[in-house]
Amino acid sequence: MEDLRTLTIGIFGGLIVLLIATAFKKFRIKTINDDIEFLEFEKKHLAEMKRSSVEMNRSSFRALFALLFLLGLANLIFVIYFIADTDTLKTTAAFLSIMVWAVFIGLSLKVWRRYENLKSYKEAVKKLEERIERLKNKL
Repeated sequence: MEDLRTLTIGIFGGLIVLLIATAFKKFRIKTINDDIEFLEFEKKHLAEMKRSSVEMNRSSFRALFALLFLLGLANLIFVIYFIADTDTLKTTAAFLSIMVWAVFIGLSLKVWRRYENLKSYKEAVKKLEERIERLKNKL
């Protein structure tokens, strides 16, 4: 009886491991495909910006407005929380402000890299294609 119970636990444990491994593999493949799709989009968007000054201006203004929005939000957080005038809310305001400033800096760096890629378009496309190939090889 004890052997049968141990065998049953072993079989169920093996099935659980197989199910988890299969789910992880599917998740990993989906993640890699999403990364490939994003890199293809980035390459296409870079080509459109290179070809069309209208698209480049549209992208520039979107980025500029997003940065201005984040700048205003970061400055508004402290004003709102200082009106409340409690120590707990001031700590929360400082944390939220740091998070918004981090997003602001990250977005600024992303936009900066995009325009640097426009300056060296051929190298940027070559790097994007190499990254896409590396991801396709992982599949």
